[in-house]
Formats: sequence, structure tokens, C-alpha cells
Amino acid sequence: MAQKFYVVWEGRERGIFTDWDRCKAQIDRFTGARYKSFKTRAEAEAAFRGPSEASIGKAAPAARKFSGKGPRTYTAAEVADLPMQVKIFADGGCEPNPGHAGSGVAVYREGVVTELWYGLYNPRGTNNTAELNALHQALLMAGREIEQKATVAIFCDSKYAIQCVTQWAAGWEKKGWKKPGGDIKNLDLIQPAHALYTQLKKSVQVLHVNGHTGLEGNELADRMSIHAIEAKATDFARFEASVDPEAILAMRKG
Repeated sequence: MAQKFYVVWEGRERGIFTDWDRCKAQIDRFTGARYKSFKTRAEAEAAFRGPSEASIGKAAPAARKFSGKGPRTYTAAEVADLPMQVKIFADGGCEPNPGHAGSGVAVYREGVVTELWYGLYNPRGTNNTAELNALHQALLMAGREIEQKATVAIFCDSKYAIQCVTQWAAGWEKKGWKKPGGDIKNLDLIQPAHALYTQLKKSVQVLHVNGHTGLEGNELADRMSIHAIEAKATDFARFEASVDPEAILAMRKG
């Protein structure tokens, strides 16, 4: 049987899948699911970047809204399996919490780490503000990659940051950026990140991974967040030293 590629525009997770079972897991009983199969990866990637009239997905049968409470966690093997050309890992650190905070990003192209970024030091930050800053920077980078017609996924180990930006903010915005329990913490960081995500969400997935489990991209972003704290780097800058994963991983971790 010939290989097929499945594009999911609306589902539990958006993206390109190479087997039906994983595609079905995203769209089965999901309200408004949109998906379509393609014969080649090139056709699937073109459709995922910009759906045309011919690539409008089908609605899943017997649909109902997914009731999951949080984002699914991807394993290292699943991350490696995803077909995106560019994979961006975002992480934040804070010592102590609250205290000195910094953010880091690692960018992979075709499976090879090509860029490391660090900065946004805040002497009175929190782990959550550092994670939100890192995710925002990853979204900015994703936007530039999408402009170059690349397929992109972002990986973050903070469920709080992911849910704030991709899930909860939509409801808060409809209610005038208020919630019944009182003020929304870190709203100044959530609003711009959510606005950017809203622009990009048809072209980028924001996925959860566990921190400190040996996933190289996450570990490199972690080291960059600590480097930002140690350097007290307030700007967000590219790490100019040689991108040597072994040497970077030997740096102090968060």
C-alpha cells in the first residue's frame, strides 16, 4: 500500500501525520475537525501551510468537543517522528522562584540544531514569566520561518504557558480580559503572545514535552535560560559561540 500523508487543520493536535491511527486520534469525536489525506509529503506540506479550495478538510463523523484538560505530552521519539522542517524548543528558568529569571530557545532545522538564543533577564521574575517570554520568542521565530514557507512546530515544557497562550486567553479575551477568580496574572506577557499565536495557529503547532528527560532540544533551551540569568542578558540575543550540543549540555542546568 502506498504511503499517505494526513493533514489535520482542526483537531486535538494540528499537523501532518504519516499514519491513519495517529490522524484518527486527533479528529475522532472532535467538533469541527478538518483533515484530508495526500499522496505526497510535498502536497501535504503545501496544504498545511495554506489550505486551498481543494484542500478543505472533511468533518469527522459523530463529532463532539474534546474534553481533555490539558495538552498532550510528546515523547522524544514522537518529537523526532514529527515531519516539520523546523522545530523550536522554548524554556524558561528562575533562581529562586520568584527571583532571577531568563529565557532560552533552541532551533532545529531538518533535525540539526542551528541556533541558540538567550536573554530577557528579569531580577524579579518567576518561572512562569520566563516560560511565557520564551514561548513568545519561539512564536516570533516561527512566524519568520513560516514566511519562508517552512513547516514549524514549537515545543515547551510549561503546560501553564501553552494553555495561557493557546487555550485560556481566547476565553479571557471574550470576557474583556477578566476571569471570575480575579486578575489574570502575567497578562502583559500573555496578550501579545496570544495575539501572535492567533495569527499563526493554522501554520504552527505548540506542543508539550516534559522537562529534564534528556530531550536534547529542551535541555539546550534550558541551558540557554540559565546562561541568560548568569549573563544578566536583558536583550534576547543569539548565542554566538559554536553550537556544540555536547559543550552546551555541559553547562549548568536549571
